[in-house]
Amino acid sequence: MNKKIIMSILLALVAMMGQAQNTVGTLADTYWRNEKTGDWLIGITANHVIYDNMVWDIVARTEKKDAYALTISNGTTIKVGKQKKGLCSIAIDKQKPITCSLINTQALPDYPKKDLRTGFTDNGYRDGDSVTIIGWLKDMPPEEWQKGGEFRVSWNSIITDEQEVFFSKMDSLGRFMLRFPIINTSEVWLDEHRADVMSVAEPGETYFFLYDYKTGQKLWMGSNVRLQNELQAYPSDGHHDRIDFNQGGKVDAMDFKAQTDNTRAQSEAKLQKTIAEHPTLSQRYIDYVEGEYQIIQAESMMQAKYFMPGFKLPQEYVDYVGKEFWKKASKPYTLYDDFPYFMNNYLEYFLPDQGNDDILQAMLDSVGCEYPLRDIFFAHMFYEMIDGVRQPLDSLVLDHVEKHLVKMPQALAVLKNLNDKYVAIQKRSLSDTANLKSADEVADMSDGEKILRKITEPYRGKLILLDIWGTWCGPCKEALSHSQEEYERLKDFDLVYLYLANNSDQESWKSVIKEYNLVGDNVVHYNLPESQQSAIEHFLQVHSFPTYKLIDRDGTVLDVNADPRNLDGLARLLEQMK
Repeated sequence: MNKKIIMSILLALVAMMGQAQNTVGTLADTYWRNEKTGDWLIGITANHVIYDNMVWDIVARTEKKDAYALTISNGTTIKVGKQKKGLCSIAIDKQKPITCSLINTQALPDYPKKDLRTGFTDNGYRDGDSVTIIGWLKDMPPEEWQKGGEFRVSWNSIITDEQEVFFSKMDSLGRFMLRFPIINTSEVWLDEHRADVMSVAEPGETYFFLYDYKTGQKLWMGSNVRLQNELQAYPSDGHHDRIDFNQGGKVDAMDFKAQTDNTRAQSEAKLQKTIAEHPTLSQRYIDYVEGEYQIIQAESMMQAKYFMPGFKLPQEYVDYVGKEFWKKASKPYTLYDDFPYFMNNYLEYFLPDQGNDDILQAMLDSVGCEYPLRDIFFAHMFYEMIDGVRQPLDSLVLDHVEKHLVKMPQALAVLKNLNDKYVAIQKRSLSDTANLKSADEVADMSDGEKILRKITEPYRGKLILLDIWGTWCGPCKEALSHSQEEYERLKDFDLVYLYLANNSDQESWKSVIKEYNLVGDNVVHYNLPESQQSAIEHFLQVHSFPTYKLIDRDGTVLDVNADPRNLDGLARLLEQMK
């Protein structure tokens, strides 16, 4: 057969396939809002309809003079009238037709009427509440799929100051459904590494979120999503003020206060301009953004204490924080990511160096810290205590906390779960105690270079990855939590992993090793006396933790970046040294 004829047939087949997939014509990839309410009502693609917080298959369709009748997989019939100047009527089953407008902006346009409702859902911080997000990352390009096939949501725990992260696997089209627990109304991050959306989730709600990569649109559907759509259209503009590390002890506190006042004033001015230009913005949106600017300033001001001589702030400064931010904090207290940091920095500023429960309770009374913040603060304080030393509380202490200090079930459950974890770890035996080396072989040695050469001597002929860390160091423990991935990824390079612990309690040291299973034939741990560890660190010029060094097969410390937190980079470096 002639090549030209074959090519003509192929082109005709392609054209026919395109027509078959796009039988909804100009409706494909269009999103429509209810003109009266301003809500996103429906989305129509070549083969699907987004309606009632779900994505439905189109199972039947007819067209007559640019009007369409679509039947979707739940049996619902949708009649879409002919478009006129961006408007059309949409009738769903036997309901009265709704006048709809085409959404041609990247976020939902302004709602037609102002909503004067105030406040955010407050469930009393009870256990068992959740939020459901159904969604579609539509037409994701290959490079976005390479970031993973799971949709991620995270929020910051007011009790632990740590991110709670939840995942849902997407189907081949990028659709997902994720139900996740939540302590109360919270600021949440959606798919931070890809969709990168900050929003608000309220307990008991179901939301539908669309990110259409072709059109660039990010839209929210649901019965209570006005705030989410407005935040998508007009993101907040808050900025944290920070004192540069090199300026520690040199910045006047009241000058820094004035700086934060000015920063918030600029953000407020931009907000007022946005309100003037978009007068139907809801009161909840305005309240939320204003509250965020306040808590950002509050967190910035209390963070500054770490850069003041003796960590002391002027009384006028502290009084201002208490009056303007602590007493006026938005509720629920989970509303903003920055609140836990502000709360802990503020309350810890007043903590006595020592004292009994009565003294501590009196301090909290003096700053107006009542339930639920009191319980949250106590739970956080003991959570940090356990997490810091990686040891469980004494049973008598835990019993006292439960009976007298923390009554909130949610806060107590978080605390007890962590405590139970380290009780179990404490009972676990190390699989290979040979990994824990004694300092006896370097007894009486004081020169850092000589001590290091002595303890690395048995491994000549091998590359040594040196990890200098401490049980008190959060970033160190975060890095160690990925050690199994590191061991697996670098298994072909015949490495010896040498861990030197800085200023670490013996039991806490063992607990971390057991927790992350830092053992193996090529794994070595030392917890040297403080003077010897300091001597090694002085020789290596260690100024931060964790610090990583690579030692070659002859025992020479190399001047290279050997940080295993960048596994790809470390693997490339080791490949060059094979």
